[in-house]
Amino acid sequence: MKISVITPVFNCSTYICEAIESVLLQNCANFEHIVVDGGSTDGTQEILKKYQHLKWISEPDNGQSDAMNKGFKMSTGDIIVYLNADDYFLPGAFSSVLPYFEKGANFVVGKILVTRYDGTQWINDAMVSREAMLRHWKRQSFCVNPVGYFYRREVQESVSGFNVANHFAMDLEFLLECSIKYPFTKMDNAPILGVFRNIRNTKTENIKAGMSDYWSEENFSFINRFLP
Repeated sequence: MKISVITPVFNCSTYICEAIESVLLQNCANFEHIVVDGGSTDGTQEILKKYQHLKWISEPDNGQSDAMNKGFKMSTGDIIVYLNADDYFLPGAFSSVLPYFEKGANFVVGKILVTRYDGTQWINDAMVSREAMLRHWKRQSFCVNPVGYFYRREVQESVSGFNVANHFAMDLEFLLECSIKYPFTKMDNAPILGVFRNIRNTKTENIKAGMSDYWSEENFSFINRFLP
């Protein structure tokens, strides 16, 4: 099975190399890495040009969800995974995930390491039921970064991708949509798949720092669709 790695990026020259190299270090025989750049001006494009194996575009977009959907349309793989430009996979991630798909899984969720700007770390060992994910404010309620979940391409086709109107919690909305149609398989006794950098000047921290009402009902109004 072919794995498509999709990376949305905008002005992330500090970290993009590590993300790209972490894919190459998987030693996967059948993969593609697609990068969708929103028109970076910090040297990101110059870095992308150095990697001949990448399939990439650079053009204005309507936010991260739009970039992710663009990348999916460019992809040809059987299995999809998103890798944000400031995160990275750990060695052995692909080889530990593939056996689950070979056994028939549609959506596979594993552990990730979350590193914070203050130097602290924690392991996101997420639950996979829709009931758990609806309690999204709890630490282990859902996988907080796409580096921790892989799925068959028909999963995203069936839910029409990421909501381009949701700029804050599109990943949670996507997970909830998918959970209605497909069972999630949790990896047991498996290695940590990747690292989520929840640090200064990343999108997640910038949003929370600039919005005192981040956890408001308005920002998570989509939750109401899934409560019944």
